[in-house]
Amino acid sequence: MKNRMHKTILILMFCMAPFGIAMAASRQQQLGQVIHKKSSLYNSIFVYKDGSIVSLKFGKRATLNLQSQVDLNDPRRHMLEYTTMTFCGLFYKPQPQRMLVLGLGGGVIPREMHHHFPQLQIDVAEIDPDIPPVAARFLGFHEDEKLKVHVDDGRMFIKKQLRCNPVPKYDMIILDAFNGDYIPFHLMTKEFLQEVKGVLADDGVVIANVFYTNRLFDAEFKTFLSVFGRSQAFFGAVSGNAMLVSPGPACPILTEQEAVEHAQQLQQKHNLSFDLIEVAQMLRPDVHPDRRAKVLTDDVAPVNWLREQETKKFSSDIP
Repeated sequence: MKNRMHKTILILMFCMAPFGIAMAASRQQQLGQVIHKKSSLYNSIFVYKDGSIVSLKFGKRATLNLQSQVDLNDPRRHMLEYTTMTFCGLFYKPQPQRMLVLGLGGGVIPREMHHHFPQLQIDVAEIDPDIPPVAARFLGFHEDEKLKVHVDDGRMFIKKQLRCNPVPKYDMIILDAFNGDYIPFHLMTKEFLQEVKGVLADDGVVIANVFYTNRLFDAEFKTFLSVFGRSQAFFGAVSGNAMLVSPGPACPILTEQEAVEHAQQLQQKHNLSFDLIEVAQMLRPDVHPDRRAKVLTDDVAPVNWLREQETKKFSSDIP
């Protein structure tokens, strides 16, 4: 009965997704005044301001997603659902010592992780050299000795780490690199995830921010399973975002109840400004990718085509 209820919820979420996207597009038309714009080598960068709310967007089309949004009067306030969802990694690794984030955007994720875990060593790889100054100038992001931004392609940064002796190992790796449209395809393939696995601690966890409303999600999910052997998904309640979570071999897979219990402990210990229990309840451990989905590889990654194909349902069978 519970599994059927989960699937029913997901089907309803899929039906509502186009409506939610339309609402998001309408909201984006009222982001306020453009206070900064620049065409960098990688992005068309736009910064909007409406009162104390600052928004970062790559490209001006209404259908494009916001990269980041902050309330300068309340920096602990999470404006976009996906930034709270990335904290789901703490259910698997509650006391991370070293973290890697691919993609800076406005810097909300590393900034908030740094706030709640001040001893956590955080490396951020950001390919666009024009993004860190924007995040610092307009969105309240700042580096220090525990939080470092490396201007580099995320995949190249990891390749360089793999050449170190010894290879550094991260307790938590968050994949959040987006251009104006979606994740760059070379950061979605089996070969890339194998490199990610090489810098992941045995008891660490990888968290990938993706969208679940098209067939690309199934391919991404299956690709994670092909590399890590295990993967779980958390589904956003008011957005199309999902978090694909793959733990290392010494890290547990969770039931929804275990995730909620971990969230309750973390909420109390760290006095989080948002409801982490709601994030735990987004876990759907019975959901698996469509068995017809193909693993994405460097040679075959039909990303754009798959993003055009809407997902109708999930398969309950593991391929």
